[in-house]
Amino acid sequence: MGPRATDCCASRCQNRGPTLSAVSDLDESIPFDEARAVARANRWREKCLVYVTRRPDEILVLEHTDEYPTAGVQVPAGGVDPGEAPHTTALRELAEETGLHLPGPATHLESRIWPTDDAPSRIRHYYWLGAPSTTPDRWSHRVSGTDGDRGMLFWLSFRSRIEHGLTPGYGWESGLGALAAALPT
Repeated sequence: MGPRATDCCASRCQNRGPTLSAVSDLDESIPFDEARAVARANRWREKCLVYVTRRPDEILVLEHTDEYPTAGVQVPAGGVDPGEAPHTTALRELAEETGLHLPGPATHLESRIWPTDDAPSRIRHYYWLGAPSTTPDRWSHRVSGTDGDRGMLFWLSFRSRIEHGLTPGYGWESGLGALAAALPT
């Protein structure tokens, strides 16, 4: 069995950094430290996606209001700011986009290289936090923070983790396998 693509990425990171062509078709889980090294070597932006559960069978999703009807169903997510640790990003984005201030630490599930060259955030880190059972089923929240989505209104709700309705093709669902493996049975 030959070397995995991620093994090639690791060796290139130690030398001169991986090239876009070396990882452009890669969409698999890679170790956290390797993902961060690939991001630094290529000057790629990193993004954190946050899965929030109250029970093992449900997940928190958000939808834009009528202003952005094509944005689809998503999970809380956002870019890692310069000098910010990804686990800090996960908690910050969760608070900004949902109003939830959950105690950390957020559990890192996996990291992935996003396979699309034109994506603004090529490295995706997936995190999980549990919400108290008293968290509402549904609510709306106006985004806080300093990012471009400040002031947007989101509708939030818990849905079935299996029939979540996440918009395909944007990576929202890519970490769900790792989430399922991490959840208590």
